[in-house]
Amino acid sequence: MEKQRFYQIVRQVILDRLKSGELRHGDKLPSERELCAETGTNRNTVRHALTMLQREGKIYRLDRRGWYVNPVRLVYNPAHHVNFARLAASQGREARWTTEEDGRITVEKDKDSSGLLEGFPDGTEVDVMKNIFFLDGQKVAYTKNYLHAERLAGIIPKTRTEAMTQVLEKEYKIKLIQKDLLIRPQFHSPEVSNELDVLPGSPGMYIRRIKTDGSGVVLTVEHEYWRFDAIELRVRNMPAGI
Repeated sequence: MEKQRFYQIVRQVILDRLKSGELRHGDKLPSERELCAETGTNRNTVRHALTMLQREGKIYRLDRRGWYVNPVRLVYNPAHHVNFARLAASQGREARWTTEEDGRITVEKDKDSSGLLEGFPDGTEVDVMKNIFFLDGQKVAYTKNYLHAERLAGIIPKTRTEAMTQVLEKEYKIKLIQKDLLIRPQFHSPEVSNELDVLPGSPGMYIRRIKTDGSGVVLTVEHEYWRFDAIELRVRNMPAGI
C-alpha cells in the first residue's frame, strides 16, 4: 500500500501540470532524477508512475531521450485513401515525411512466409519504398510499401514532395482501389522501434493495405506501423444496420 501511495503522488504531480497547462502537448517532462528529488521518491516509484501514465496515453518515452507529453492524436479514417499532408493540415497539424528507395525484389510465394507481398503473383518485380512520417516534428509512423515495378516505374522519387495517390492520378492516370484492409494492434519489431525512436517492443498499430488498379491487378501492398498514441481510428457515416 505504501508503494502505491507514493506512486500516486508522482502520477498526480504530472497530471496537475498537464491540467494547468504547465506541461503542454509535445513538452519534455522533467528527468526521472528531477522527479525523484521533487517528490522525495525513488527511481523505481517514479518509473512506475511514468509507465502507468504511458499506458493511459498521457506521455511517451523516446529511447535515450526521456519522457514527453503526447501530442493530440491524429483522427484517421483507414477506410479511405489518406493524403497525409492534407489530413494533418485539416486538424491544425504540420506534416512532413521522408522517402527512401530500398531496392527491388522478385516475388517468390514459397519464400514469403510473412505475407508481406500478399496479392502479387509469383515473378512480379516490386520496388520497395520506406517512409517515416512526422507530425509537428515528431515521428509518428513508419511505412514500408511494395510497388509494382513495371506499372509504377519511377514513382518513388516523385512521392518525396507529393502524396502517392496524387502522383498516380496526375502522372500515371491511375486511381487506386483499396482491395483489402487489415488493422491490428501489435508490439513493434526492433526494425520499426528503431525507425520510430521508441523502445523495442513498444505497443503500436499495424495497418496493411492491398490496392489494385480497379481491374484486379495489385499495384501496391502497403504496411503502416503507427505509434499507438499517435492516431485515433474513426469511420464516420456508416451504412444503416452496421
